[in-house]
Amino acid sequence: MEQDGFEQFLKDKNNKLFHKSDQEKIRIFINWCQKRGNEELILRLASENKGGWGNNYKLDFTTNRIIVKKKSFFKKFGDYGYTAGLAPYPYLILDKKRKIADIKVKTNIDSSYIYGENSSFFIMYNEIKEFVLKKGIDSMVMNMMGRAIVSNYIKIKTNDNTFDFTMPVNKNGKFEDVRRWLETVLPFEILIK
Repeated sequence: MEQDGFEQFLKDKNNKLFHKSDQEKIRIFINWCQKRGNEELILRLASENKGGWGNNYKLDFTTNRIIVKKKSFFKKFGDYGYTAGLAPYPYLILDKKRKIADIKVKTNIDSSYIYGENSSFFIMYNEIKEFVLKKGIDSMVMNMMGRAIVSNYIKIKTNDNTFDFTMPVNKNGKFEDVRRWLETVLPFEILIK
């Protein structure tokens, strides 16, 4: 979506957004995009295994599907994702200090990178039979500072495949935040373990 499209969304829906929760605001944006046939990036999560030395992926949750992209060698260590996991437009919807003049600078997304040939594969929402988000209690570490969970897990089942992703907490944030945004973005109920 170009800046003028986002500005149109704000003009169309600004009155409806005023007294809504953050999740309701994002759902309004998703529904608005779908009615216009626009596929927009809503949420990005990072997945890695073997302490970052194995396969590392970006999971881009759009209005229609999950795009799973393998990170390049250098991106494994220097890719920090988005603030709170939200893509720039959804983040700006929630930002009470947003200025239309700042939108272009903050949301300069190359759509060919998101949806182009660089994608490793994608999973359409209507193909997903089961989506499980698991709190990584088995990944808890203890030290002098206390205890902390270092990874959470996502399992996605379709008719043909099962995909397992390890979600590092240091790149994706707290389990509760990831859960809240996944429940907002995905058009089906997720299982929580």
